Amino acid sequence: MATPYSSNMGRLVFSLALICSIFCAFTSASSPPAVSPAAETELICHTDNPAECYPKVFSATEEFQVVHDDQDLPPGLHVQLDVQTGQKRAKLYNPDEENPALAGLPVNQEVIVVDSEASRDREPSIRAGAPAYDPVGMVKAPQEKSVEFSQALQTIKKSSSRPQTAEASVLDGALLLLDDLSHDMYYGLQIAEDVEAVQSLFCILLRRDEAEREGQSFAERADFLASSVLSAAVGNNARALAAIEKSWDGITEKKCKTGSHSIKHELFRQLAPTSEPSTKQESEEAEAIRLYLAVINGLLKNPKIRNEFLENNGMQSFLQILLRDGSVWESRRAKVARIISDTFLDEDFGATLGLWPKKPQVDAGRCAEGAPLSLDDECWEYHLLKISQGVGAPEWSEQLLSLLRRAQAPNPRSERAPKHNEL
Repeated sequence: MATPYSSNMGRLVFSLALICSIFCAFTSASSPPAVSPAAETELICHTDNPAECYPKVFSATEEFQVVHDDQDLPPGLHVQLDVQTGQKRAKLYNPDEENPALAGLPVNQEVIVVDSEASRDREPSIRAGAPAYDPVGMVKAPQEKSVEFSQALQTIKKSSSRPQTAEASVLDGALLLLDDLSHDMYYGLQIAEDVEAVQSLFCILLRRDEAEREGQSFAERADFLASSVLSAAVGNNARALAAIEKSWDGITEKKCKTGSHSIKHELFRQLAPTSEPSTKQESEEAEAIRLYLAVINGLLKNPKIRNEFLENNGMQSFLQILLRDGSVWESRRAKVARIISDTFLDEDFGATLGLWPKKPQVDAGRCAEGAPLSLDDECWEYHLLKISQGVGAPEWSEQLLSLLRRAQAPNPRSERAPKHNEL
């Protein structure tokens, strides 16, 4: 008497064999009929007995024959597999032959309709009352929040309103803590949503006269840490950048205690180098501009801030950096070239084409040094061409020039864009 287990196994093996037979029948039916090739002279022999040898290429007939594991099967055969033993059998495929295993089974006759180009271009229908699509999603709070975080924010805010009363060591400690936490999306958002804290960080960043302290390395300076906190908070954190945009006018209209102009004016105007070459002031200015670029790079991902940057002659400041000579400017120039590429010229890396430049390029005579248009959008091609043809031309100059020309071509997509790693 068969046990329930053996009965179930028998039914399972039979079902698997039936499924395999159906699948093989469908597979063979999709292939065109073919005549089995004549047996190759090459034989496979596993013993010394010639009677046990068989051809390397399976020779099919109209009857099923056993297929050896090491035989090659020509296309267009009807193949069956015994799932219990693993044995294969094959014969010539006959399209008129009815497979009894398929008898009584339904045939799927569904038709798949592929959308046309026009239908794909249509806006998808959205159910009335559906919540607005949020591409970012929620920023989840950590399981254990930092107790020192709020205290650090308060220290930063006090340092802006009363810089003379804030002890340097306490301020540095707060900045170090925020620098560590700002890379986290939750804390980056918390910093960005605190308008007063963001204003204070900008003021610390822009305090050139207080930036350098005796015995401190560049990476320990308050302006360096403020730049690091701001750039980390908005970099790859869409919600934090949106929070900055929401309060941007209130943030940038503020005047720092140590400056006579607004944060917006100082941030955009101080970006242009003005120091004399080969001086200590030039080296200090290049370091400060490095810090500004780190913050501006993240801010320019926002359309509102990007438009303000263009309206406040930000591209002229970029061009003045690119025109600087000397080793102290090499990394800054390369950074500016990358920002311009990713923001305005290279669509493959997130750039929005058509924002800049908006005016066609003019002839060289109107772009020479001292000419009225020398720093305007119309003269970028002239300057980039001159840089790329100079002695020891930087690698980024030719690629940036190519991107600029492509952006102003009648059909920008028809010209090759330099690869990102070429900049």
